[in-house]
Amino acid sequence: MIRSFPDANVLAPALRKLEVNVDFEIVENETTALSTHVLPTKDQVERPDISFWDTLSASVSMLYAPAVVEPMGERRSAWWAISQLMKRMGLSVPPHVPEDDKAPGADDAMLAALMAGARCNFDGLAAAGTVTKPLEFPGHWVDRHVERMGGWKLAPPKLLEFWAATRRADEAAIGQPHPLCYISRRQRRKLNASLSFLGSPADIILHPEDAAANGISHGQKVRVHTSRGEIFLTANVDAAIRRGVASIPHGHEVANVNCLTSVEKVDKMTGMVLYTGVPIEVEPATA
Repeated sequence: MIRSFPDANVLAPALRKLEVNVDFEIVENETTALSTHVLPTKDQVERPDISFWDTLSASVSMLYAPAVVEPMGERRSAWWAISQLMKRMGLSVPPHVPEDDKAPGADDAMLAALMAGARCNFDGLAAAGTVTKPLEFPGHWVDRHVERMGGWKLAPPKLLEFWAATRRADEAAIGQPHPLCYISRRQRRKLNASLSFLGSPADIILHPEDAAANGISHGQKVRVHTSRGEIFLTANVDAAIRRGVASIPHGHEVANVNCLTSVEKVDKMTGMVLYTGVPIEVEPATA
């Protein structure tokens, strides 16, 4: 949560103030350190699981993997822990949820229930191990959804008003100096908050002219800050990036980019916090 949600400088102190903060996790991290209770759940090799690719590939593929080892310690299925909390709070548990995750086939039964609307059934997938279906394009379910909405709405009035205001602001800013802004990026050997052990660096890519203007050299430790907070990164000076733009990866505990973001800076159309195009200041680190 600390590396996924904006304004970590505000979020972390707020979590510390909670009387009860229950966390489901399989690894220790900075979020579990702020929890009053951590419910240990089965990891990927302690439970049967399904992985799948959707529209990012030319086909839709599903892969079933059975549990490899017995759960360590007191680890239980996350769905079972949630069902127990529901019972204790007087909520009704859906009838398809098994009573005990330790019962034979309980985890498989939950996966089967989740696949009720899939283009293949669970039994067939579990037997074959993998199922591949051709990609449906155009997607008929999208067409049906658009029909229910009454057709495509590509230019609602509020969106047009927002674009017009943005264009006027851009025109007014022509010829004016622009601040250095960071854009977010993914790294090939990093997946969100995971896989840090693969060694992807917490770096900032800067154009040589931006680096020189701020007294920064390649490989130097730099301080990056906004009005919300600061992080320390390694300078990666590269002419391939456009001047005025700095690229910072997300998901690093040692340099959490959400220390730079703000819940007060949001996209006016969607209400989403701005995670890219954020003005920053950079300087050589003093320590």
